[in-house]
Parts: sequence; structure tokens; C-alpha cells
Amino acid sequence: MNKPLFDLDKPGVDATLNSYKPGNGLVWAQLFPLKYTPKFDLKGIEGNEGIPVTADRVAFNAKAPLKTRKTVGSWSGRLGKIAVSRDQDELQINEYRDLQVVAAANTEDSATARYLVDMVYDDIDFCNKAMDYRIELDALRVGCSGKQTHDSTIDGDQVTEDLINFNVPEKNFQAVAARWSSASTADGLKDIHDAQDFIAKQGLRKPMYVIMEKSKWEDLCKQASVAARLFPRYDQSLVTADMINLETVNKYMSQKGWPSILVIDSYATVQAKDGTETTVKPWNENVVVLSPEPQLGYTYYKPVPIIDGTAAIQSQGKYYKLTRYSQVNPMLEVTMAEAYVQPALKNRRSLVFLNTEHTTSFNNGVAATSE
Repeated sequence: MNKPLFDLDKPGVDATLNSYKPGNGLVWAQLFPLKYTPKFDLKGIEGNEGIPVTADRVAFNAKAPLKTRKTVGSWSGRLGKIAVSRDQDELQINEYRDLQVVAAANTEDSATARYLVDMVYDDIDFCNKAMDYRIELDALRVGCSGKQTHDSTIDGDQVTEDLINFNVPEKNFQAVAARWSSASTADGLKDIHDAQDFIAKQGLRKPMYVIMEKSKWEDLCKQASVAARLFPRYDQSLVTADMINLETVNKYMSQKGWPSILVIDSYATVQAKDGTETTVKPWNENVVVLSPEPQLGYTYYKPVPIIDGTAAIQSQGKYYKLTRYSQVNPMLEVTMAEAYVQPALKNRRSLVFLNTEHTTSFNNGVAATSE
């Protein structure tokens, strides 16, 4: 790795990475915020997963009764590596050199100066966004399925397999009473309440939030049962679509002590090896998830080490390392980002996964073909 051919130094790269806010505008920053870990092998054990044990009333100066420490469910996994790189070839490098001469000869040529800066920093911006969107894909797939999986659409020729099972109890993966897309028969708000009640009756942390994709929210709003619940004294023919919105629904849910609804709308573009691009929805639109918090877990990360003995510029971002270097045969200017990361669930026994398009089983979040 040689020193970059473009005019770039470590302070400039550091400043660029420090000014970049990871996950800005993406869903994972809320549902799976970053959390540092010093290890590659992860093992998550949560003390809030058992049924709470009450304290004993004791006399003053008496020793507090010793309680046994419960062994709770755990998940194990290993931090994976994500990486992306982009390069500028010999023609682009020569274009940069030529523009430097033009800009030097005409100091008032602000457009050329701006273009030079873009050539230097655009690849860094590209890598910033590429890393964030990879986490968006992985985190939201974990969030709607309860496990880490490969998907042939997103991961190319990777074999489809479960990588990490976060040990969410199987009984927490449920169907609904009627398909939510059936506006006349579905009662989505009751399905949500029933799922909350299912957890509460086990003495676990009660879900107070329900997360769903925008398309599923739109299905919910069209249900006749929602209008009847929100406006029971109205002539239902007078209830208009604009009367049913997130504010009015969540006000009703709050009055009942039911979970508040969080609506997400996320897209990501995946580039295949042949260069073709496909836009995907990271979250399974059929699935809504109930959680005790407006957060499903963490994105664990471990810093990628700085390598000694190289002229490349290396800089640590919030959760990844960015490297800028050149090579002479062939002539290339390369920008590369690398991270050790793994999204993981918490509160697993208090999570409920509803397949809103299946009435007999969760069916891996796949809609029923006929019901």
C-alpha cells in the first residue's frame, strides 16, 4: 500500500470521518444502536429475561435473604466482517493531475476547485454510506426474523443458512386472527393487544412498542375495526381516511395501555458482482414486532486494527476503519472501509413476531397463499 496519489492527508480524513454521523436517516441507528465489544466471540446473557422475584420484608439489622442467581437464555455468535472499496483508475488519476494545473493557473476558478475536492472525498462518502446501508440490511433482517440469515437476493451466491439464532422462544412467533390485508375482517389492534397480553401473563417485560413497515401500517389504517375502535360513536360511513393517522391511533393505544406504533420505511440498493443493482426492503413487510423498548438490540462492533509499516492513510471512524492508498501496477487510487460488526437482539423473551398475513402459524414471515 503506497501513499495516496491524490492530495490527501490523515487530518483531512480524520475530520471527514469525525463529521460523519453513522446511521443518519437510517432505521438501524434507533433500533440497533452501536455498542462496543472487546471480543470477537459474543455471548449475550440478559438478567431481565427471567420472571422477576420479589424482595422479602425483613427486620432492621437482619441479613437480607440470599436469592439464587438464575441462568437465563443466551445466544452466541462471532463478529462478522463487512467491507467495501472503490478505486479511481489511471484515466481518472490523470484527469485529477490535469485539473490541478488548471486550478493552480486560475485561482478564481471555484468550480474546478470544488470538482477536485469532490474527486478526493467522494469515495470516502461512498464508503461511509455503503457501510451504513450494510448494517441497515443486516440489522433489519435480524429485527424482523429473530435470527441472522443469508438471503440470495442480497448476498448473491451465498448459501442460504441460519448464521445465528438469538433464541427467541418459538411460541413468540405467531399468526394473527385474520389477515391484515383483509380490511373487512381483520382486527390488527386486537392482535397487537393479544400479543402484549401473551407476554404480560408470563410475568415478563410487557411490550410497549410495535414496529411495522409503512405498507403494513397502511393496511392497518384501512381496517374497518380500527375506525370502529377510534370512533365508536360515529356513523362509520362518515369516518374518513385522514381521521385515522399515527397520532389518533397511538392516542387510542395509550389510553388502553397498549403498545405505541412505530412506522419504518427503509430501502437499500445492493450491487451484484456483475454490476447490476437491485433495490430491496430490508424489513419483511408481513412482519410486525412487539418490544418493551423502542429498540430491538445493539450493533456490536470491535475496532479494526491500524497496520504499521505502510504509507497508506488509515483512520478510525465510529465503528470502522477507512484506508486510502495507491498502487502503481496498475495505477489505482483505492479507498477501502472495513468493520467487525454484528447486530444482535435483546429482551428476547419479551419480543413477539407477528406474521400479519398468516392465520395458523408464523410460517417464517411468508404470507399464506390462500385462507
